Parts: sequence; C-alpha cells; structure tokens
Amino acid sequence: MLRLAFIACAVLAVARPGAAAPPGPAPGPAPITAREAAGPPDELGRGTPHGSVAGFLAATSAREYDRAAGYLNLTRIPAARGATLARKLRVVIDNAAIDINAVPDDPKGRPEAGMLPGRQLVGRVAAHGQMLSIVLERVPRDDGILIWQFSASTVARIPDLYWQFSYGVVGKWLPAILVETRVLSLALWQWIGQVVLLAASLGLAVLLVRPTMPITRWILSRWRVDIDDPAFRRAVGPLRALIAVGLFSAGQVVLALPIAVMPVVTTVEKLALVLSVTWLAARLVEGSCLLHRRRLLARHEPATLPMIDFAQRAANIVLVLLAVLVLLQAVGVRIGALIAAVGVGGIGLALAAQRIVENLFSGLVVIGDQPVRVGDFCHIGNYRGTVERIGLWSTRVRTPERSVVSIPNSQFLLLHVENLQRRDRMLFETTLRLRYDTTPDQLRRILAGLRKALRAHPHVDPDPARVCLTRLGPESLDVEVFAYLRTLDADDFLVHREELYLCMMDVVAAAGTAFALPARVNDAESAGLDRDKGAAAAAEGER
Repeated sequence: MLRLAFIACAVLAVARPGAAAPPGPAPGPAPITAREAAGPPDELGRGTPHGSVAGFLAATSAREYDRAAGYLNLTRIPAARGATLARKLRVVIDNAAIDINAVPDDPKGRPEAGMLPGRQLVGRVAAHGQMLSIVLERVPRDDGILIWQFSASTVARIPDLYWQFSYGVVGKWLPAILVETRVLSLALWQWIGQVVLLAASLGLAVLLVRPTMPITRWILSRWRVDIDDPAFRRAVGPLRALIAVGLFSAGQVVLALPIAVMPVVTTVEKLALVLSVTWLAARLVEGSCLLHRRRLLARHEPATLPMIDFAQRAANIVLVLLAVLVLLQAVGVRIGALIAAVGVGGIGLALAAQRIVENLFSGLVVIGDQPVRVGDFCHIGNYRGTVERIGLWSTRVRTPERSVVSIPNSQFLLLHVENLQRRDRMLFETTLRLRYDTTPDQLRRILAGLRKALRAHPHVDPDPARVCLTRLGPESLDVEVFAYLRTLDADDFLVHREELYLCMMDVVAAAGTAFALPARVNDAESAGLDRDKGAAAAAEGER
C-alpha cells in the first residue's frame, strides 16, 4: 500500500512540475523562439504592438472595459481589478504623448535603446516631476502563443498615475455616462463644459465691456475717450471677442482636457485670438482715420483726405496679410518656405501685372503731389470736368455731360493738367471791334468810358485793369479790354462778365458809333474817298 502511494506521488510530481516549485517573481518577457516568427493571429489583435494599442483604445472608447482588460498583463494583480485598471489607464493615455501611428506593426516589435528584447516603448507621461514610460511587453498566452500586453510594471503604476491625471472631483461625482462616454476623444462632460465655458466667457465679456458700467466710464475717462464716439462704438464688438477668447482659454484648466486633444484646442484658440486681434486692429485703424478726417475738415484741409483713405487701405491690407501668415503658421504651415515660394512667384506676377503696379505707384505720386484734389474742376488732357475720386489705380472725372471718365494714374501723370479750381482770380479778356467810321474823338470817349466802367465795377481787380487801342485791323478798330474778376465761382464769373459786356455796349452806343461787321472792301470803288483832301496832300508832298 505504501508502495502504491509513493508511485502515485511520483506520477503527480512529473505531471505538474510547477506545483512543487517554490513561489518566485512573476515571469518576465518570454524569450523569442521560432514559434513567434509568423506572428499568429489573436482574437484581440494583440499579435503586434500596434494592434494591441489600437485594440485597447477601441475597447475603452466603446466602454468595453472587460475586453480592454485583456490588453493588460495582470500576472501581479487580481483579474477582478482588470476592468477598473483598463478604464483608469485610458485616462492616463489621454494625457500621454502617444502617437499610435508610430507604434510598430511588426510582431517582433522594434528595438528601442535601453529596452530589453520583447519590450516596446509606446509613450511617455510626465508625473511627479519626471517622465515615466508606458511600455508593452511580449508574454505568452495560456496556449503559449506570444502576444503584446501593457507591461506589468506599467499596470502597477496605473492607480498612482490615474489620481494625478483623473478628473478629480468631477470624475468622482458625475454619472459614469458623462465621464466614460467619449466623442472625438473628449468625455461627454467635457463637451458640455466647453459649451458652458463659451457661453460664460461671452456673457462676462459683454458685462465687462459695457458702456453704461461705471468701471468702463472711469477707464474711458482716464484715456480721454468719448463714450458716444463712433470710433469707440466700432471697437466694442472686437474688444468683447478678444476678452471672451482670453476667458475661454483660461477656463480650459478646469476641464482637464487630454493631452492628445490639447493641440487641437490650442490651434482653435490661436485662430480665434488672431481673428479677434485683427478685427480689433482694423476697427482701431478705421476709428483713427475717422478722427483724422474730422480734424482735417475742421481745419478746412480736405485736400489731405485721399492720403487718409490710402493709409487706411494700406493698413487694412497689411493687417490681413499678417493675419493670414499667423493663421497659416498656427495650422502648421511652414511660413519660411511659403514666403520663399511667394517671392519666386512674385517676380513672374510682377512682370505679368506691371501695368497694375505702374498705376499703383503712379497713384501714390498723384496722392502725394496733389496736382488735383477731389472737387476740383480741371482740364486733364482732352477731358474737362470735376474730380470725383483719386484712387490707387485711376482718377475719376465727372464731365459737364454728367458722364464719368476713369483715367489710369500712369496716363494721368503724362497728361497736361490745368486745375481751374486753384485760380486766385478769373480772367476777363475781350476785344471790341469798332467801325472804321468811328472818329478819334469818339474813340477817346469810348476808351475813357470803358476805363471808368472797369474801375466802377466792385468785382474788377484794378491791378491790372487796362483798356487800349491795340491795332488798326483790316476790318475794324480793335480795342482790347483786360482785367481780373475777384471770384472763384464759375457762375458768379458769368454774371459779372455779362454785366461788363452790357456796360461796354452802352459806352459804345453813347459815343454815337457801333461795332464793325465782317465786310470786304472793293478798292476799285471810290466811294468814301475825299478827292479834294487827296489832291491837297499830293501837292504838299511835291513842295
């Protein structure tokens, strides 16, 4: 009987060699053998490091934490805690710098510096002032097939890491559905928190920048800004947006967003900040230009208004270009390479658009030199009319026929420009053609009467104002009248010129003569000749 018992114990010892072995440390990574070369399939996709990480993320996103526990090496921890540890590890991974695309998809993994064979570094997380590694290790399944799981050392640190990166009081007191339900890597309560934070930021910004608030009035009075000034009113909207962006960015700390989501949130905040700053700067430029326009009009200097318009347009263009460059940099575009490409392409663009560039610089010359101003009546080449607009590309003139002529600035500089609006006086000049039967006494009386009429007219400038017999023409006695009228208005000039014409007609009529009419004289005719005086003059010449 004793012999049979001894044989039975020996058989059990051979059948279960590990049962009698003394307890020791948990098994480490299994040595790589020929069995692993093919990378056998696994129902959870744990045959490769990439498949194991992807499967864990998919299981935790679906809140299937029991299945997710299969990706953890629980050799040192009771299996009942696997689901809880999987849920907590997902929170830790959300705050770790893990690039799933960088995890190798090779069954053997990828050699890592400082890592033993059969271990794969997945990512690192900052905790307690140091960087801790999240590692996968290759271990055998129950049937001996090698699979990749989160290492036992990583699993052992999950509780400590979770309390550092968990949602704190929020994760403890909110319902599980709000904490564990994820949409685009964010928990449901975080999406709700984003909406609430945005609404609170906008509301608080409106309250802070409220013109009726005593604090706002006090600040504006210190800056000497009129609260009813349109320039200030235009800046209220972008100022509120800028403050709202700042409050929203500061409130993100409360939401404990995952590290994987923070780059996206930061990019959105940068975009909103750039747009708000650009909007505010554009409104400030607009308000400043409006203030300068008022001062110029108050000082009766409207000629400088085109320079203000040009400065406003140039400032807006610069703001838009800077905003586009900053936005492109915020989304990851390499600005240096882009500027270099634009510089190379800009040469060809400049050659193709040289006429546009020529008009642009010509417009700057026209605005700076100011040969004409808006509202001036001018002769520009073959065109005549009132200048309505001086732009960067062309100058627009309203003709007396009420049509609008656009003259490119490059051509404008080449045309002869006569600015009639800048005359200090208006010229009155005419020639009176008197009949040849006007006697010298009548002519003296006419000259004296015309000079008296010029001196008597209140709008005639006496220096110079002259009346003189200029020549004995073939058909008339020509009397020139030259003077300047003290007026700059064309309608007034027409009225005064009419008065002078009527006065001259009265002077000629009072002298008993008349204006000459166009006529042809037949020298063969003897009518009008005094033959007796002619014979006397001939006899006197012979003596």
